[in-house]
Amino acid sequence: MKKVLIVSLAFVLAACGVVQPVQQEQPTPIIATVLVTVIPPTEIVPPTAIPLPTQAPTEIPTQEPTAVPSPTDVPPTEAAATSTGSDSGQTVVNVDNLLGKGVFSNITLSSDLLTLNCTSRELEITMDASLTDITRAEMYYRVVDQPSGLYPSEWILLGNLGTDGKGKFFTTFTAENINPNYRALPKAWIDFQFIGVNKGGGVVDRTQRIERMVTYSKECP
Repeated sequence: MKKVLIVSLAFVLAACGVVQPVQQEQPTPIIATVLVTVIPPTEIVPPTAIPLPTQAPTEIPTQEPTAVPSPTDVPPTEAAATSTGSDSGQTVVNVDNLLGKGVFSNITLSSDLLTLNCTSRELEITMDASLTDITRAEMYYRVVDQPSGLYPSEWILLGNLGTDGKGKFFTTFTAENINPNYRALPKAWIDFQFIGVNKGGGVVDRTQRIERMVTYSKECP
């Protein structure tokens, strides 16, 4: 009977909440640590100005004349040209036939002086073909500075000489024919060379260089 009472009492106490259930321990919350890397702002250094070199004014080169096939340089044979006075006071130049080299003969220049702003302003040039194959004559010239003679121009083709169709050739060369790049020189020599061409356009032969027989002067000498 005593055991029944004890059991009954235990049920009563349980019903009254004397016996409390064991509370489960709550899990410890895990705090996640977030590492934030703070990057200090980088100071922007302005680029150092690089001084530009002072550029000297560019000299505009003198325009070179149009390139043309230059005549073959042939060592000149020593020969003197004879000069005779004319009624106009000009000195006529008779080129030695040795300089014609059997290509042209009786080469004559009407004056040994050519000027731009004075007299004489033109040269009359005549010659005879020494070879029957020659049906056309080409004239080249170059300008050589005076007095040094150190800066000759390239050989420049003037063009074809006139002809009577019987072996005689002629042309008029004026100061205006000189390339403008050299026309401004106060004084210079004008050299010549003549080329004989056959009917088919082939070169038969050419004269020696006729050098320093004509003086060019921009103003009156």
